[in-house]
Amino acid sequence: MKFTSLAIFFLGLISPARAELNVSFTSEGRTTSKQVALPALFVGEGESPAAGLPSGPFVATYSGSLTIPKRFRVYFSVESEGQVELKVNDEEVTFTEGKSDRLRLNPGEIPIQITFTSPKSGAGYFRLYWEERREFPREPIPASAFTSLDKAPVDAAHLFASHNCIQCHEADLGASAMPELNYAGPNLTGIGSRANEAWLTRWIAQPDKLKPTTTMPAMVDHTKPEGAQAAADIGAYLASLVTREKATNSPDLSLAQKGGEHFHKLGCIACHSKPDADEPDFKNGRVPLNNVAAKFKGGSLVGFLKNPQKHHQAIKMPNFRFSDEEASSLAAYLTKTSTGEHTPDPSEFPPGDAVRGKNLVATLNCASCHEGLEASKNPAPKLADLKDWTKGCLGPEDQRGNSPRLILTEEQKKAITPAVLPALKHDTVEAYTSRQIEALNCTSCHAYNGKDSLLTKTHGETKSLLDHIKETDERLIQSRPPLTHMGAMLHTEYIEKMLLGRSDPRPRPWLEMRMPAFPLHAKHMAHGLGQHHGLPASSPSKEEPPADQVKVGEQLVSMTGYACVTCHAINDKPALAAFEVQGINFGITHERLRPGYFHQWMFNPARLVPDTKMPRYTNPDDGAALRPDILDGDSQKQFEAIRRYIQSVGKVTK
Repeated sequence: MKFTSLAIFFLGLISPARAELNVSFTSEGRTTSKQVALPALFVGEGESPAAGLPSGPFVATYSGSLTIPKRFRVYFSVESEGQVELKVNDEEVTFTEGKSDRLRLNPGEIPIQITFTSPKSGAGYFRLYWEERREFPREPIPASAFTSLDKAPVDAAHLFASHNCIQCHEADLGASAMPELNYAGPNLTGIGSRANEAWLTRWIAQPDKLKPTTTMPAMVDHTKPEGAQAAADIGAYLASLVTREKATNSPDLSLAQKGGEHFHKLGCIACHSKPDADEPDFKNGRVPLNNVAAKFKGGSLVGFLKNPQKHHQAIKMPNFRFSDEEASSLAAYLTKTSTGEHTPDPSEFPPGDAVRGKNLVATLNCASCHEGLEASKNPAPKLADLKDWTKGCLGPEDQRGNSPRLILTEEQKKAITPAVLPALKHDTVEAYTSRQIEALNCTSCHAYNGKDSLLTKTHGETKSLLDHIKETDERLIQSRPPLTHMGAMLHTEYIEKMLLGRSDPRPRPWLEMRMPAFPLHAKHMAHGLGQHHGLPASSPSKEEPPADQVKVGEQLVSMTGYACVTCHAINDKPALAAFEVQGINFGITHERLRPGYFHQWMFNPARLVPDTKMPRYTNPDDGAALRPDILDGDSQKQFEAIRRYIQSVGKVTK
């Protein structure tokens, strides 16, 4: 196969070992550092520039290397509110009206440093672009072009927050504190109606054995007789917490085969190991399902699948808005397949005593994290009163005393010191979003910054669940959009709507998989994804598009233009011949896409999504449009006309 220079360029940009930049923020003599994917920043009025720093003037310095696969002659340019200084190959780059002279970049690793000095108010932004006239137009430098110089540090503040330390060690950290500090554990009201006593006992004894990625600490030492007894007593007490609601029927196991189909088609294997897997997937951190049958009582699994957030608002399991049929059949598959596969008891448990268990729950301060329990008798010290952070929960195993065993490595424990307090007090939506992309396993389903999704390599594990189907229609492309460009691509309003589970109609209704809802995180992540690209919040324009541009745009999308209507429907008017590749309905495109991304996409779609089936409508040699007879062959003018036409047919929904 003969590769074009552009294809070679792509191969060079998506393969570095780690595509990150180091960035340090300095404000009022204090400095904090982290790694980011892009040299871009947006700080609104009164916002912190970085987690750990208060609002106010600051300096941010980004450093790393550009990975250049072949010789380029590029122009750099910036958009900013604030001062930007750029060094490439240790040489300072000067800008005239925001654009540099043409620079020659030779193949290899080229040092790059960007220094941004904010306005005095501390509110500002910058975005760094480049262009290579023969290869690509002006665009943000892709994340995959950068290589970090250092190993990413342990995010101690995130560990502190995600392990609910603040629930026991209370503190008022202010309105700008990390949102995760408000996230508690599951509400255990009526837990005995939902979970079996044997599972509850195992969970109390060794939660990380049942779920290696859990942040639930081990409250007892099950290896000692008194610890095993305590686990049994607490299990008995929790099992006694039942509701007066009528019990629902257990799943109908005859639906298991259909549930297996859903399990495969929905890509559940991206976040979970198989229900009959011998061992958890420690390497990828997938949540085991082998204890499902042992855990859930009656029909409680169906209820959980229908609304995972009902008893635990901060649960990582999203809401797929399952139909009754989907929830019932999935519950049947999971129950049938996991029966007999549960994790063995880690100890010999004696019979439990619910009265003793109730007292233990109060003594162990379980109500600090969980509603529905006996109030705590001996509250833990407040955060401000902790004198030595190297003891208790964070101390060595032989010096923990009666403190719970946190599911943390020794390195992680040592990283949690009083130095985390500034980061807890001053957070940003950009930092929050980065944390949640990891915590919510977004990259299990979506490619991100040059790294394939986990589902890409695990989906085959459950393909046999469809073996009984003799004929399947595999014509429609089932690839999921990459997460890399999401904040630059979609309006903030639309991202929030998607994360809330309110995007109707679905933009890709042909996908067997679907975007689930993450209601707790929607607002912050919608803004943070845009700020990853140095962009403020945005919403679709409600202005009336110019009639002359609309007319030209309509011609360009028609069969006498670029034939966009072959693959794209327009509201209720279906696409003409989208047998294998469907496009998103033009009726919702204006509501979704930011104008800047639309133009970048139209110039060369494969530059943003290498495996896209969307064709290119510009000449690779000079970027001119493929229809020289319309608008003088000016591709930017043609694409703007198409955008205006799409705007004219758009239906912005609430």
